[in-house]
Amino acid sequence: MAKKTLSWLLAATMTASMFAGCMTANAEESFSGTLRWLNYKPEVADAMNEIAAAYTEETGIDMKIETAASGQYEATLTARMDSTEAPAIFVVDSTNMLNTWKDYISDLSGTELYSYCMDDSYTLNDGNGYIYGVSYALEHWGIIANKAILEAYFASPNKSTEYTSVDDLYTFDALKAVVEDMTALKDELGIQGVFGSTSLKAGDDWRYQTHLMNIPLYWEWGADTDVNGAIPDFTFAYSDGMKNIMDLYLNNSVVEPTLVGTKSVDDSMAEFALGQCAMIQNGDWAWNTISSTEGKAVADEDVIFIPISIGVDGEADMGLSVTGSQYVCINSQSDEATQKAAADFLSWLFSSETGKAMVAEKLQFVTPFTTMADATYTNPLFASANSIAAAGKKEYPPVCNLIPNQTWKDAFGANMLMYAQGQMEWDDVVAAAVDSWAVEAEYTNMANGN
Repeated sequence: MAKKTLSWLLAATMTASMFAGCMTANAEESFSGTLRWLNYKPEVADAMNEIAAAYTEETGIDMKIETAASGQYEATLTARMDSTEAPAIFVVDSTNMLNTWKDYISDLSGTELYSYCMDDSYTLNDGNGYIYGVSYALEHWGIIANKAILEAYFASPNKSTEYTSVDDLYTFDALKAVVEDMTALKDELGIQGVFGSTSLKAGDDWRYQTHLMNIPLYWEWGADTDVNGAIPDFTFAYSDGMKNIMDLYLNNSVVEPTLVGTKSVDDSMAEFALGQCAMIQNGDWAWNTISSTEGKAVADEDVIFIPISIGVDGEADMGLSVTGSQYVCINSQSDEATQKAAADFLSWLFSSETGKAMVAEKLQFVTPFTTMADATYTNPLFASANSIAAAGKKEYPPVCNLIPNQTWKDAFGANMLMYAQGQMEWDDVVAAAVDSWAVEAEYTNMANGN
């Protein structure tokens, strides 16, 4: 994947007016059924419903966007593909998933959506011009922090560390010292815990079994890892680092570690939005949840990113993790009129004035599309990600794309929950992860022809 900073994407000035309003009269006249999209991202389910309604109102086409439950996307897709409600538009999240669904994916190379894409690095393709999918949301993740609470800590006469700025928090030693001191001062700071709930409930553990795992995987494999290649061997060489940050989350939280299996992602984001905690691991997509929380106490300008650190030499030079790994596809098994209608809808979404406004304001997606160059964004995490990149910090590529499959993720997440609850030793979590990886990677590589 080509590494392009958020500032470049947001500042792109290529003219998009020629693409606006690309819905053709022929498409509207020839399509009379229901157009369906199976949405991958539960956090934008409400916004997707608004988009479907707006499209129906503007074009007269019956648009339905169904959202799969967290962690259940491929299972839901499998069920829908065999039904009368098969989606014309769906998403694949990796080359592994692509290999499963290739027979259901039409070539996007002739679509207007593909013509908007800035670079082929944001596509899934066969190297010979066949475009299976186009990334529709570029995402950053790390630790989301409330700058006002951190500044109150740095200004406190009672603090016990020498750190004075968010800019100091780029190593695990610094982060740990500040977090533990903030826990000691939580009453003074007006928080219930430094971190929000580490949600390890099944289906809500993706922030840790996938996103957090990106950091130790990167350090084990190196910066030149092909994120779309064969799954490498895995020894969990940086398991101590993973334990470092997980323990910091668990032991400095608004809830006891034994309760993390009862908490959802939404619970933890509400804790952050309401000012009950100062930090929580998540990505820029979380702004929708934060901003819409009733009683929101954190000011927009105080919502910032801090990179995740685990105690590795060199991490002071690193920034956020970034990915464009979810790719929108059109169902080749749909009839020709439906496929055309699907392509027209995607063009409308990312080029019409109505669609672009909803992408920027409702979905809050930063995209690799030239047509979105003049869109106005309100997500403060975009600006924070840009500032970290502008400071020269290197982004972590999405090596977590090489996790073998959902089976491995689910087992690892379940074992982390048992560890948090005191029912499993960390060494056993590590051993199980390595053993399971060997089995699942061999199976997935073989299935993918690697």
